[in-house]
Amino acid sequence: MQDLTDRLRLGQDVVTLRPYGFWSHEDIANPDVRPEAEAVAAIGADLVIAKSIGTLVAMIARRDYGLAPRAAVFIATPLKRFEAQGLVPLLSAHLAEVPTLLIQQTADYNGSHDDLAAVVMGHEQATIREIPGDDHLYEETELIAPLIERWWSERL
Repeated sequence: MQDLTDRLRLGQDVVTLRPYGFWSHEDIANPDVRPEAEAVAAIGADLVIAKSIGTLVAMIARRDYGLAPRAAVFIATPLKRFEAQGLVPLLSAHLAEVPTLLIQQTADYNGSHDDLAAVVMGHEQATIREIPGDDHLYEETELIAPLIERWWSERL
């Protein structure tokens, strides 16, 4: 995420990165994201850029703690996790209310581009973009940054 924010040219003065406290010592399979969501909401943002489980953090921060971004970018949305945990309605509600760019790998093992596109379909404020890959890492910031910049510039 640091590399991506270093590459982005969005005309904003302040970028705040929020590392997750639940990953400070070990990788936790099912972390409690509510404390992170509350902390994110307290920071506030015009544009939220979230990756993987950060998409859940952002959605809960908006729904439960008053985060009110003008727009959001979701990278590596963990659709299979959302399906397993009954969170697809939360994603759909977010997409209905917040202009959102979703960037998903063609064959992300946590949910392919096509599977996520089926959820996004019908949400007028949502845009989905496909990038190659299947590893859920999204390290191709040279591909991702221009997608975000172009989409954001259309909103200004």
